[in-house]
Amino acid sequence: MPLYQNTGLNDSKNLVIGNYKIETSVYASAGGSHTWVNVGAGMVNSFNHQIEKYDVQAGNAPDPIKGISRETFKISLELIELDLSVMAAISCGGLSYTSGASVLTASGGGAAELTPIAFRLTNRRLISSVTKETIIIVPYATIDNGLAVTAKSDNDANPINVYPVEITGDIDGTRTVGSQLYTITRDV
Repeated sequence: MPLYQNTGLNDSKNLVIGNYKIETSVYASAGGSHTWVNVGAGMVNSFNHQIEKYDVQAGNAPDPIKGISRETFKISLELIELDLSVMAAISCGGLSYTSGASVLTASGGGAAELTPIAFRLTNRRLISSVTKETIIIVPYATIDNGLAVTAKSDNDANPINVYPVEITGDIDGTRTVGSQLYTITRDV
Protein backbone atom coordinates (compact mmCIF):
# COMPACT_ATOMS: atom_id res chain seq x y z
CA MET A 1 0.00 0.00 0.00
CA PRO A 2 1.47 3.39 -0.96
CA LEU A 3 2.20 6.08 1.63
CA TYR A 4 0.85 9.56 1.05
CA GLN A 5 2.26 12.55 2.83
CA ASN A 6 0.97 16.07 2.69
CA THR A 7 3.91 18.19 1.54
CA GLY A 8 2.16 21.54 1.82
CA LEU A 9 -1.11 23.26 2.27
CA ASN A 10 -3.23 24.41 -0.61
CA ASP A 11 -3.56 28.13 0.17
CA SER A 12 -6.74 28.39 -1.90
CA LYS A 13 -8.50 26.11 0.61
CA ASN A 14 -7.56 28.33 3.61
CA LEU A 15 -7.28 26.82 7.04
CA VAL A 16 -9.95 27.93 9.48
CA ILE A 17 -8.07 28.72 12.68
CA GLY A 18 -9.54 29.83 15.98
CA ASN A 19 -13.09 30.27 17.12
CA TYR A 20 -16.09 32.30 16.04
CA LYS A 21 -17.83 35.54 16.91
CA ILE A 22 -21.40 34.56 17.84
CA GLU A 23 -24.30 36.80 16.81
CA THR A 24 -28.06 36.50 16.75
CA SER A 25 -30.94 38.34 15.12
CA VAL A 26 -34.68 38.08 15.01
CA TYR A 27 -35.84 35.81 12.21
CA ALA A 28 -36.14 37.48 8.81
CA SER A 29 -37.68 35.70 5.85
CA ALA A 30 -35.76 35.56 2.59
CA GLY A 31 -36.98 39.03 1.64
CA GLY A 32 -36.06 40.58 5.01
CA SER A 33 -32.79 41.62 6.56
CA HIS A 34 -31.06 40.86 9.84
CA THR A 35 -29.84 43.19 12.56
CA TRP A 36 -27.06 41.20 14.20
CA VAL A 37 -26.36 41.43 17.95
CA ASN A 38 -23.13 40.05 19.43
CA VAL A 39 -24.00 37.56 22.18
CA GLY A 40 -20.70 38.16 24.00
CA ALA A 41 -17.74 36.05 24.97
CA GLY A 42 -18.12 32.37 24.32
CA MET A 43 -16.85 29.35 22.48
CA VAL A 44 -18.43 27.47 19.60
CA ASN A 45 -17.87 23.80 20.43
CA SER A 46 -19.26 22.30 17.25
CA PHE A 47 -21.69 22.67 14.40
CA ASN A 48 -22.91 20.07 11.95
CA HIS A 49 -25.39 19.47 9.18
CA GLN A 50 -27.43 16.46 10.28
CA ILE A 51 -29.21 14.44 7.62
CA GLU A 52 -31.85 11.76 8.19
CA LYS A 53 -32.09 9.55 5.13
CA TYR A 54 -34.92 7.47 3.80
CA ASP A 55 -34.94 4.79 1.18
CA VAL A 56 -37.74 3.30 -0.81
CA GLN A 57 -37.51 0.08 -2.73
CA ALA A 58 -40.18 -1.68 -4.68
CA GLY A 59 -40.24 -5.44 -4.27
CA ASN A 60 -39.20 -5.96 -7.89
CA ALA A 61 -36.63 -3.14 -8.19
CA PRO A 62 -32.89 -3.73 -7.79
CA ASP A 63 -31.78 -0.52 -6.05
CA PRO A 64 -33.54 1.59 -3.43
CA ILE A 65 -34.26 5.26 -4.04
CA LYS A 66 -32.44 7.31 -1.38
CA GLY A 67 -33.38 10.76 -0.21
CA ILE A 68 -33.38 13.15 2.71
CA SER A 69 -36.39 12.97 5.00
CA ARG A 70 -35.23 15.67 7.44
CA GLU A 71 -32.17 17.82 7.87
CA THR A 72 -31.09 20.18 10.62
CA PHE A 73 -28.03 22.26 11.48
CA LYS A 74 -26.92 21.84 15.09
CA ILE A 75 -24.74 24.38 16.92
CA SER A 76 -23.25 23.71 20.34
CA LEU A 77 -21.66 26.64 22.18
CA GLU A 78 -20.80 27.90 25.64
CA LEU A 79 -21.22 31.48 26.81
CA ILE A 80 -19.25 32.85 29.75
CA GLU A 81 -21.10 36.13 30.28
CA LEU A 82 -24.47 36.08 32.00
CA ASP A 83 -26.08 38.89 30.00
CA LEU A 84 -29.79 38.51 30.71
CA SER A 85 -30.80 40.43 27.59
CA VAL A 86 -28.74 38.02 25.46
CA MET A 87 -30.15 34.99 27.26
CA ALA A 88 -33.66 36.30 26.60
CA ALA A 89 -32.83 37.01 22.94
CA ILE A 90 -31.53 33.49 22.27
CA SER A 91 -34.25 31.76 24.33
CA CYS A 92 -36.73 32.08 21.43
CA GLY A 93 -39.41 33.35 23.78
CA GLY A 94 -38.61 30.98 26.65
CA LEU A 95 -37.40 33.89 28.81
CA SER A 96 -38.82 37.37 29.25
CA TYR A 97 -36.53 40.26 30.08
CA THR A 98 -37.05 43.62 31.75
CA SER A 99 -34.59 46.30 32.73
CA GLY A 100 -35.04 48.98 35.36
CA ALA A 101 -32.81 51.76 36.62
CA SER A 102 -30.79 49.41 38.86
CA VAL A 103 -32.16 45.89 38.25
CA LEU A 104 -32.21 43.56 35.25
CA THR A 105 -34.64 40.65 35.40
CA ALA A 106 -35.10 37.55 33.26
CA SER A 107 -38.07 35.29 33.98
CA GLY A 108 -38.87 31.89 32.53
CA GLY A 109 -41.65 29.36 32.51
CA GLY A 110 -45.00 29.01 30.82
CA ALA A 111 -44.07 29.88 27.23
CA ALA A 112 -46.10 27.79 24.78
CA GLU A 113 -44.19 28.38 21.53
CA LEU A 114 -40.62 29.02 20.46
CA THR A 115 -40.06 32.00 18.17
CA PRO A 116 -37.35 31.27 15.57
CA ILE A 117 -34.21 33.41 15.48
CA ALA A 118 -31.16 33.57 13.22
CA PHE A 119 -27.52 32.92 14.09
CA ARG A 120 -24.30 34.08 12.47
CA LEU A 121 -20.86 32.66 13.29
CA THR A 122 -17.86 34.62 11.99
CA ASN A 123 -14.27 33.38 11.98
CA ARG A 124 -11.55 35.95 11.18
CA ARG A 125 -7.96 35.06 10.42
CA LEU A 126 -4.95 36.89 9.04
CA ILE A 127 -3.37 35.35 5.93
CA SER A 128 -0.40 37.14 4.36
CA SER A 129 -1.40 40.39 6.12
CA VAL A 130 -4.95 40.17 4.72
CA THR A 131 -7.99 39.52 6.94
CA LYS A 132 -10.09 36.60 5.67
CA GLU A 133 -13.49 35.63 7.01
CA THR A 134 -15.60 32.51 7.06
CA ILE A 135 -19.24 33.29 7.87
CA ILE A 136 -21.93 30.75 8.70
CA ILE A 137 -25.53 31.93 8.75
CA VAL A 138 -28.38 29.80 10.07
CA PRO A 139 -31.48 31.86 9.22
CA TYR A 140 -34.14 29.85 11.09
CA ALA A 141 -33.19 28.32 14.44
CA THR A 142 -34.56 27.58 17.88
CA ILE A 143 -32.86 26.82 21.17
CA ASP A 144 -32.80 23.21 22.42
CA ASN A 145 -32.27 23.85 26.12
CA GLY A 146 -33.10 26.42 28.75
CA LEU A 147 -30.66 28.30 30.93
CA ALA A 148 -28.21 25.83 32.49
CA VAL A 149 -25.47 26.60 35.00
CA THR A 150 -22.95 24.29 36.62
CA ALA A 151 -21.54 26.42 39.39
CA LYS A 152 -17.86 26.09 40.26
CA SER A 153 -15.91 26.63 43.42
CA ASP A 154 -14.27 30.01 43.96
CA ASN A 155 -11.05 28.03 44.44
CA ASP A 156 -11.35 26.09 41.17
CA ALA A 157 -8.34 26.35 38.85
CA ASN A 158 -10.77 27.95 36.37
CA PRO A 159 -13.67 29.36 38.44
CA ILE A 160 -15.53 30.92 35.48
CA ASN A 161 -19.01 29.45 35.00
CA VAL A 162 -20.08 28.53 31.49
CA TYR A 163 -23.59 28.57 30.09
CA PRO A 164 -24.06 25.76 27.54
CA VAL A 165 -26.38 26.48 24.63
CA GLU A 166 -27.63 24.06 21.99
CA ILE A 167 -29.27 25.45 18.84
CA THR A 168 -31.09 23.62 16.05
CA GLY A 169 -31.45 25.25 12.66
CA ASP A 170 -34.42 24.05 10.62
CA ILE A 171 -35.50 24.46 7.02
CA ASP A 172 -36.71 27.97 6.12
CA GLY A 173 -39.23 27.46 3.35
CA THR A 174 -39.09 31.14 2.31
CA ARG A 175 -35.58 30.63 0.91
CA THR A 176 -34.37 28.99 -2.30
CA VAL A 177 -34.04 25.20 -2.21
CA GLY A 178 -30.40 24.39 -1.52
CA SER A 179 -29.94 27.34 0.87
CA GLN A 180 -32.90 26.85 3.21
CA LEU A 181 -30.85 25.53 6.15
CA TYR A 182 -27.54 27.42 6.27
CA THR A 183 -24.97 29.24 4.16
CA ILE A 184 -21.21 29.30 4.53
CA THR A 185 -19.24 32.03 2.78
CA ARG A 186 -15.51 32.61 2.97
CA ASP A 187 -13.03 35.04 1.55
CA VAL A 188 -10.50 33.64 -0.93
